[in-house]
Amino acid sequence: MKLLFSVLLLVAFQSIAFDSQAQETLPEKIQHYFETIQKEYPSEKSYLHLDKRTYTLGDDVWFSAYLVAGSNQIPSPLSRILYVDIFDGEGLLLEQRKVKIESGHGAGDFRIPRFGKTGIYQIKAYTAWMQNFGEDYFLTSNFLVVDGAGGSFLPKVNFTTITATGGQVKYQVELEAVSSAGSPLANQTLELRVLAGEIELHKQSLALNAQGQASFSFSIPEKANPSQSLEMTYFENGDYPVVQKIRLPYSLNFADVQFLPEGGHLVVGKKSNLAFRAIDPDGNPLEIEGEIEGQQFSTRFGGMGKMEFTPTKAENTAKITNPKTGEVRTIPTPKAAPEGLVLQVVNNPNTAYITAFVQGNSASESLLLVSQTRGLINYMIQGTLTNGVWGVRIPKENLISGINHITILSAAGNPLLERLIFVQKDDQLKLELSTSGSVDPRGKIALDLSSSFQNQPMDGTFSIAVSDADQVNDETDTYGNIFSSLLLTSDLRGIIHRPGYYFKDQEPETLEILDLVMLTHGWRRFSWEDLVAGNFPKIDHFIERGINIEGQITEQQETKKGLGGGKVNAIVGEGLEIIGSEFGPNGRFILTEMDYQDSVTVTITAEDSRVKNFVDVSIIQPEAVFTTIDGSYPSEITWPAALTATFQERNLMQQLNENQNVLELEEVTVEAQTIQKEDEGVRKLFGTGDVTINPDKIPGNVAFSNVFQLIQGRVSGVQVFVSGLDVSVQIRGVGSVNAGTSPLFLLDNMPVDAATLMQVNPRNVSSVDVFKDPARAAIFGSQGANGVIAVYTKTGAGMNFQSVGGTLVTRYGGYDSPREFYAPIYEEKTTENATSDKRATIYWQPLIKTDTSGKTQIEFYNSDAVKRLQVVIEGMDAQGRLGRIVKILN
Repeated sequence: MKLLFSVLLLVAFQSIAFDSQAQETLPEKIQHYFETIQKEYPSEKSYLHLDKRTYTLGDDVWFSAYLVAGSNQIPSPLSRILYVDIFDGEGLLLEQRKVKIESGHGAGDFRIPRFGKTGIYQIKAYTAWMQNFGEDYFLTSNFLVVDGAGGSFLPKVNFTTITATGGQVKYQVELEAVSSAGSPLANQTLELRVLAGEIELHKQSLALNAQGQASFSFSIPEKANPSQSLEMTYFENGDYPVVQKIRLPYSLNFADVQFLPEGGHLVVGKKSNLAFRAIDPDGNPLEIEGEIEGQQFSTRFGGMGKMEFTPTKAENTAKITNPKTGEVRTIPTPKAAPEGLVLQVVNNPNTAYITAFVQGNSASESLLLVSQTRGLINYMIQGTLTNGVWGVRIPKENLISGINHITILSAAGNPLLERLIFVQKDDQLKLELSTSGSVDPRGKIALDLSSSFQNQPMDGTFSIAVSDADQVNDETDTYGNIFSSLLLTSDLRGIIHRPGYYFKDQEPETLEILDLVMLTHGWRRFSWEDLVAGNFPKIDHFIERGINIEGQITEQQETKKGLGGGKVNAIVGEGLEIIGSEFGPNGRFILTEMDYQDSVTVTITAEDSRVKNFVDVSIIQPEAVFTTIDGSYPSEITWPAALTATFQERNLMQQLNENQNVLELEEVTVEAQTIQKEDEGVRKLFGTGDVTINPDKIPGNVAFSNVFQLIQGRVSGVQVFVSGLDVSVQIRGVGSVNAGTSPLFLLDNMPVDAATLMQVNPRNVSSVDVFKDPARAAIFGSQGANGVIAVYTKTGAGMNFQSVGGTLVTRYGGYDSPREFYAPIYEEKTTENATSDKRATIYWQPLIKTDTSGKTQIEFYNSDAVKRLQVVIEGMDAQGRLGRIVKILN
């Protein structure tokens, strides 16, 4: 397969070189370029269906992953690994999941830290292949995390005026604080901080009156600080801090206000549609009003709007106002050229074609119109500007759903005008849902799902989330769905405000606002200049068809001739797979397309043609694509009251269920020799530490993703900071001036670094010893000056992370195994289901399939208190046709 792929690439590049020598016409050159892109550089996109979009600290997040490829966006046959990175509200990387993709689909989950940060969490999902084309190809998805115990403090903040003067920005603020029950926090004191990331810009105490209200002002330096926020802390009962944080608006002086003529240019004396968009430095939309040459304008939705404008001179200015704060600013509009072309495109939903009108000063000019969607050319025509006008009708039957690019080129192939148009064809799956059973406490509910396309049954792959409608909001508008992600936001750069809004209906107003997105977000995945020059993307990352391990072979003792090259073999697990590869004189090797889950033992052996097995083998750890991103905060504190009201009961049920998930085997009789239980003390060469942690005694330990989570918050004086794949540990009370700050790490008595411990599956850990007392740590010499953390695995599962005689035995992470969603069965009352059931997510299944008749049935049990169920089903068929249905069951 790899040889065939290499041969195909070689043939393709030879064909390109040969064709470039021929005299191609411009249309032929364009057609050939796009065909090459389609065949040799197919794009991939991903989408994640989450069980909901609002969570409390400690909740589980469940997701179903869809990966598509090519212009028609079929389930991807290319990559088999999707990387899913999760960032907290401060923008710190919490965890990464390696999701196994089969037939374009995968699943995963992670747990929000119980004592983590609140705010808007972000997810980035990508494949190695996507990295060749930039981060704009990555999926970015958000969800809100709140403190379940923070319902006692719900502030409402109104920034009444914002004034920038003398290098300072002054805010006038009105605040009202209530509890989740709506009662005012009378005569309480709040602690306020204004932050830019982690930098403190302002700090003060604020006393509330008898109505829980206060007015105050503050000033900060006039600067476009990233991730500005207002942090408010209320001390419940005088000691428990409840922290809420909201986004701090920017001065209008830092707003990015763009005026974007349809087609790209203004020409003096020519009427154009002039779109505009206003956003703050974090990409959030702003509401503005303004005036250009006596013409009034205002934003309609998402910081966007448009007006008809005929410039009478080359340079014009716009006076803009923020109606909420009263700020005023004057900015220039795009210069109008004395001569040139303007474009107007009409996309009437009631006609069978799209009309493009080109107007210009020239009496006659040769032009080429190219219409394409995701690199698939659907219409191309040459024409001539006659008497300054050229009109083209593009048949809609040629188009596919999504963003269509209409480009006007000169005879030399230079782009002159460009316009994006959104096309929604009747090419989606029709999903229907019928129910039986009633929404009674712990009642059994059956759902019958059918999928069809143009009245024909259609089999497909779907995911389903059933939630308590009173604990979750229908947040489709805010966060989007499978349609808005794969057809809209994945083909645009930047933040699209409330992407699901544009797919709520086909009403004229909705379509007009969607067209504003097209007018203000022009962007393409290629350069016309590259097309004319015949340049293609540079490939640094290859398609991953499985788990890959990169490594380095080095001589144990350096020789004059060095390595000659040789062979590498790897045994995965206990003979699960045997993989072979080769290395050259530089010693680099790669083992590819392995298929295993979680962390397993990998034995790698190498033999060089010159120095034989007198070599060392090491693993090259892949670099993290992200470690931090900009933090994100909500503009207001709001969430369903029922979500925090059930927090304690949901938390208790989660812990009890985890403890009950240990399988109890029936009693059996074993006739064999007596097996002596391993004495772990024998393995502890340095004795026991000041504190010993037994993972089996920690509730919920099955959810931990690394060893350091076993230590975090459980040993006094030990601080653990985990940021993505990086970790920092400090032990107070030990250390010397010259010893640095990091403790000594041991894995089964062998010194290792923190990165190695991060690779150890916490489920394989038997115990963790922490040495804090300098006297007890003295046995380790100067290496133990900052304390010692000793990790012991079950039966030495983590031993031998070292290379000996051309052999390396190590542990390496494979695909992450998704956990199974706990769905109780209430056929009869048992001790296991006696716990109060107040779950927010009632049922989750990341993979359901309809058969050839287009049907399937889903069964589950309701919780104790749900009166309304929200059912969301999303998915696609093998041809990439999308389907989605949302239903409320009363």
